[in-house]
Order: sequence, then structure tokens, then C-alpha cells
Amino acid sequence: MSDKIDFEHFQNFWTEQQKTAVHMDRDAAYAHIQNFIRSHNTCGFATGYGTYIRCTPIEYTYMNDEFWFVSEGGSKFIGLEKNRNVSLAIFEYYGDVKDSHGLQVMGTAELYDCWSEEFKKLLAFKGIPFDVMKAAKVEVAVVRVIPSVFEMYDTDFVKQGYDVRQIVHM
Repeated sequence: MSDKIDFEHFQNFWTEQQKTAVHMDRDAAYAHIQNFIRSHNTCGFATGYGTYIRCTPIEYTYMNDEFWFVSEGGSKFIGLEKNRNVSLAIFEYYGDVKDSHGLQVMGTAELYDCWSEEFKKLLAFKGIPFDVMKAAKVEVAVVRVIPSVFEMYDTDFVKQGYDVRQIVHM
């Protein structure tokens, strides 16, 4: 590792860039982000605490402007047990600098068991009868992520005359 890296410079790059960025109307940016989320179903879901970090590729359901995950378990729960602050990323194949689309989301996680009313609502939203899941006899956990910040990097914004990066706070 080089000791000549100016970490403060790199940490502040986007903060400084946003001071002169051309921002979209919040509602237009949020609508673009919602469309991007709904056109995908898989993300990298990051959890962690202290020196432990885990990023899990996982399918999501986007219901009521929140991300919902169903999981049989795994190392992501090590972080979730101690820290409910999470991040997720949705992105497309990177072709080149003129065609790049990705979204980072920060939020807070809530957890439910497979017998909860929240899980029943999620199944109904997905069109899966609760009795089918109950008969499967598989215990799952439900993770609900309530977004607080969306950060979209999308070259389509530039084509519309805006900065490549748009941020929406909830």
C-alpha cells in the first residue's frame, strides 16, 4: 500500500463534485431511480460491524418503496445482529464510460420471522400463498430495508443535461 495516497482528497471527491453539479428535480430523479429499481431484481447487499463486512448477492422484492429479502440464513446475519445500517448496490454490466448505470442505497434493516404478518404481506405481494410456504417447512428470515439515501450514477443523466450522479435523500 502506498503511503502517498491523499485519502482526504479521494474521500471528498464526490462531495466537492456535487457543489457544482447540475441537479435534476428531486421528483424526476426519484422517478428515474424507482424505474431502475423495478427493472432489476438482484443486488449486492452489504452488512457489517467493526472489522467484519459482508456483501451478498441476493434477489430483492421492491414493495412500498422498500427492499425486501427472504433468506434461509448466512453470514450477512453476523452484521445484521449488531448493526442495522446497511447498503445495497444495483448495477448493470459496465460497457464503457459513456454507458454506465448503477445505484447505491443506504438504509436501515428490520428483521421478521417467517410467521410474521410482514412475511404474509410480502408473499401476497409476490402472489405466493402462505400455505405453500408453510407446507415447505423451511424457516426463513425476512429482511426489510428502509432506504434513507439513493445515489444514482447514470450516463443517461448527462444526455439530458444533468450531472452523471444524482442523490435523493428520503
